[in-house]
Amino acid sequence: MKVYTDIFSGEEIVSDSFKFTYIHENVGVEIKSTYITKNEADIDIGCGNAFGGSGEEEGKADAEKILDVIDAFKYQETSFGKKDYTTYIKGYMKKVKQHLEEKNPDRVAGFMKGAGEMVKWILENFEEFTFYTPESYDTENAIILSYYKGEDATPTFVFFIDGLKGMLV
Repeated sequence: MKVYTDIFSGEEIVSDSFKFTYIHENVGVEIKSTYITKNEADIDIGCGNAFGGSGEEEGKADAEKILDVIDAFKYQETSFGKKDYTTYIKGYMKKVKQHLEEKNPDRVAGFMKGAGEMVKWILENFEEFTFYTPESYDTENAIILSYYKGEDATPTFVFFIDGLKGMLV
């Protein structure tokens, strides 16, 4: 499995255990989320119903539905005004571009073209997005976005892949 970390903070952001769909000249990645059910009261110790209970229905009242991507990486919801996000994204894109100039100069032109398209798309649809920080609440580096695509029941998460570094674990 490959885990993607923020190139500046080193914090884990996402992994390839989720299906990536590349967008905007491969600058962005979308991941469709799904709900998972978490239930701390429902613990299977491998003995079936040997200790009583009906198994299936017991503990269901305590079940919590949560989005798989948020659960896996402990995202924290945050908010931005359009002006604040514009300021943030300009600074972040500048940092990513500088990083690419040092580490992968051949990628800079494609990044600049795709990043321009992606930022324009985000700003045009700004009200549709929800914003998340990584678990640390770091708002200086990678910010994760989500939006509802079409009639989907769960949000699609959006990442700037050039701001992440994949490492095999």
